[in-house]
Formats: sequence, C-alpha cells, structure tokens
Amino acid sequence: MTTRTVTVAALSLAAVAPTLAQSLPSYDGASVTQCIPFANFQPVSFTEAPQLNFSIAGDSTIHSVTMDTGSVGIAISAANIPNYDQLKTAAGATAGTQFLSSSKVLWVGTWVPMTVTLYDRNKQPVATSDVFVLGVEQSGRCDTYQTDQQICPNLPAPQKPVLYMGVGFGQEADFQPQGTPDKNVLLNLRSVNGQPVAPGTLNKGYIIGRQGIQVGLTAANTAGFRFAKLQPYQQYPGDWMMPSGCITVNPDQNRNANGPICTPANILVDTGIPQSYMTVPPTIQFNKVAQADLSEPTKTVNVLAPQTSVAVQIPDAVNPIATDAFIVGSGVPNEPAQVIPSSTQPPPPAAPKAPFINTGRHFLRQYQFLYDASQGYVGMKEQPNPCGEQ
Repeated sequence: MTTRTVTVAALSLAAVAPTLAQSLPSYDGASVTQCIPFANFQPVSFTEAPQLNFSIAGDSTIHSVTMDTGSVGIAISAANIPNYDQLKTAAGATAGTQFLSSSKVLWVGTWVPMTVTLYDRNKQPVATSDVFVLGVEQSGRCDTYQTDQQICPNLPAPQKPVLYMGVGFGQEADFQPQGTPDKNVLLNLRSVNGQPVAPGTLNKGYIIGRQGIQVGLTAANTAGFRFAKLQPYQQYPGDWMMPSGCITVNPDQNRNANGPICTPANILVDTGIPQSYMTVPPTIQFNKVAQADLSEPTKTVNVLAPQTSVAVQIPDAVNPIATDAFIVGSGVPNEPAQVIPSSTQPPPPAAPKAPFINTGRHFLRQYQFLYDASQGYVGMKEQPNPCGEQ
C-alpha cells in the first residue's frame, strides 16, 4: 500500500524509460501451479482488499491477512511470533523496517527466517514458503521518514496487532529498500499441494483473479494474456521495475501538435487501497475539489473534480496491453474511490518527482494482473478469472 514518491534523482531506477524490446515469455516445461483462494470474497469485488489465509511455523493460529501488491514482505507483531528472541539470532536475521507511504506508518523490528503455510478458504493447506518475516517491535506514524529516512525516535511497541502481507515488486525506491524478492511469500514456494517443488518445475509469478491468486505460471494458465517486458532492477538483482505506461487527463484540454498528451509514467496496481494517486507535470491542467482522505478520514485532500477524464495505458499509447479509462463520478466499475493528484514539481524544499500513478485495486475489476518474476513480464487479460471454489 503505497503512494510512491520517487524523486528525479531516482529516475535512473524508475521505469519511465522506453519499454525494452517486446518479446513473449516461454512457459514450456513449467508444470507446478496452485490456486490460493481469497479468504474474504467469493467472488471478490475489489471494493475491499483481498485477503489470504496463512500461518507461521510454530503457531497453529490461521490468520486472514490483507494481500497488498503495493508493498513487499510479511509483517507481524513480534509478540505474536513464537520463539522470536531465538529467531533474531538465526542465520540471515537482520534489523529492518517497513514503511507504508499512504498512511505514513513505520514498522521497526527484525527480519527473521520463517516457514509460512498458505491455506484455501476451508483452512486446508495448499502451499508452504520459506521467507524472512518482519517481527514488528516498534510502530507508529513517522511523517519525516519520506524526507530523511531516519527512524522517528521513541516509537512505541505496536498499540494494536500488526498483521500485513506485501506481495508486490519493484518497491525499493519507495522507502522500502528491504522489500526484496526473498521477502515475497508467493515467490519462495517450497511445496505446493503437499508436494515439494522440484527445480525447474515452477515459474515464479502469479495471476490475480476474482476469487483468488494463481501461483506458478504455465502455458495453460497464461493463455490469452497480453505481455509487456519489465526492466531489471539494477540495484536489486532478481527484482524488476514497475511497468511503464502513460497517463492522459482531459484530452480536450491537454493537447499538443501530436494530439492528446499522454505523460510517460510509472504504474502501480495496488490491491491495498481503493483510491488512486497521480503525479503529473504542472503543465497538465485539471480541476480539483476538497474531499476527506480515505487513508486519513480526519484529513482533507484535493481530488480530481467530477467529469475529469483519465486514461492509463500500459506500457504506452501505441501498443497498450491494457487501458484503464474512466470519467470521475461516472460510477463505472474500474473508477477508483477517489483520485488524489499532485505535481511532479512540488514547492521547495521537496525534490521533484517522477510521473506516477497508483491505480488502486479497482483496476482489477477490469483486468486480471499477471506478474512473471522469473522472466520479467507483466500480463493483462480481461476479468473474470475465478481461481477458486465455484
């Protein structure tokens, strides 16, 4: 769950460069796949965040947790992790943080090695994964973390239980430098449906459908998808940048000699939030109105005014694999609950930002979303894709 505030200094890491030469991924030989049904919907409407059932080693409690594609890693209150003090001394355990930029919440603790079990809707195990889990020892709002990345002093122990599961990618530049693939429970599967995963049989990745998430990409479950190549994340081997795309706002007003302006931008499809965040150059004109912030109901923010036209195309306007278009206030299914705009050139001393849009989860009412972590692709295909009990 992230709003993404990437500075121009980070543009070398951002997926705003032209998409790599297009090709198609190959899934020949990959046979292991498993549907993990969502715990809370049948089918999911993506009005609320989808949830998954899971447990951690040594704990018989099965938790239902938000599945967030806007962050990476499982976070649990340290007090709720069995043998946590011993795990902190295990090989690979490291001090760590997790920051949710939409709510400005910072979690501080230790990443500890853990076997995680994933369950279906009937609480039957369907997969296990070996990952590092963040045991949260301190938690609280930390507004300054986005400017200096220093941990706010005197953060208290969590006032309420922390339980979160980030399964996204390419989020390191959004104040999540520890959100690397080794933290992603869906990409580190050890067994599927009770059977160990043999080398070469699993193509790491997933497809988000309306009733669940399909892990393991095969020739059969990827049929019909349109693909865009991702750029490798140079500073974090094994990870990939967010998909590139472009944003068109009020095409009748924002035009140049070539027609409507489609601003190149980074794209995040975020299951963690119902609203959308958009940063565009100040030359893009639109009207705003005041509205309560969905992340902070006591706070008022500017949102796009009714009748504003928005279109997001991935990876570009020439050969899009997906077009997410709506008019604010029209009530179409893929319209976010609100669109919070900002300029790529905020007042000093803030640094300029890269153009960006977080679509929020309503995007998934229109498209299935595929992420191929092995070969570096995203794929789009029209919903529905049930994945789960019928």
